[in-house]
Amino acid sequence: MTAAILTLTALLGLVAGWQLTVPVHRYKELRPLTPRDVAAEVGTADSPPPIIRAEYREARCPECHHVYRAADVVPLISWARGCPSCGTSLGATVFLLQLFVPIAMVLTVASLNATWVAVPYLWLVVVLAAVAFIDLRIWLIPWWMPWVGAAVGFVLICAMSVVLGAPSSIISALIGGVGCFVLFFLLWLAAPGKLGFGDVRLMFLVGLFLGWISLLLPIYGLLFGSIIGLLMGVGSLIANKGTRFPFGPALALGALMAIWLYQPVISHMGS
Repeated sequence: MTAAILTLTALLGLVAGWQLTVPVHRYKELRPLTPRDVAAEVGTADSPPPIIRAEYREARCPECHHVYRAADVVPLISWARGCPSCGTSLGATVFLLQLFVPIAMVLTVASLNATWVAVPYLWLVVVLAAVAFIDLRIWLIPWWMPWVGAAVGFVLICAMSVVLGAPSSIISALIGGVGCFVLFFLLWLAAPGKLGFGDVRLMFLVGLFLGWISLLLPIYGLLFGSIIGLLMGVGSLIANKGTRFPFGPALALGALMAIWLYQPVISHMGS
């Protein structure tokens, strides 16, 4: 993998992270003035659960209510300047998102060591970054996002499989996606309130891409995601925020880690 390709990938990631920033921060909880009680969202026979969804609004400065546009959140410049109207520092998720996307893209291209095969996975990085940071901010995943991510990803997977002369890998991708979806759907049924249905949708997307590489790779993605989720749970307890936390970021990062480490993982499975 040449330095030029990695540099171009980093620049692509920087632009992608920049363009994601405002849309990701436009998502708000449907009930912004009501304290969130995740435990109560399960509902009972006499009291159905409240309708909670992500709503697309304007991204505003919390101090002066300036409406953010893409020009206001240019990487590096906006980190130092803050809000262009009052100078209030941007939220930590702006900085983290704009760093995460280029780093994740470079690691993905470097790990796969094949430029064209990496193309669908660059799309995956964008979708997982959006899902993870929205879930991290409001504990909700927009219902359409995993489905659109999977639909576009499946088209890319099919096209790349045909180009590479490996159409049978399309079946592996579908098996991985359906298998992960069914597993998490059963977990969602078995433990209502512990797992959001957005996570179930997300696992179809994750299984699709991991299954395309190897049908055993989704297992490692779930393993990595569970470990990250455990660490998040411990961190939540230490911070006195209870035992509940958004699981989407852990699943997304676990999936990407499985891709970044897939060569040693595949070697281990073959030994």
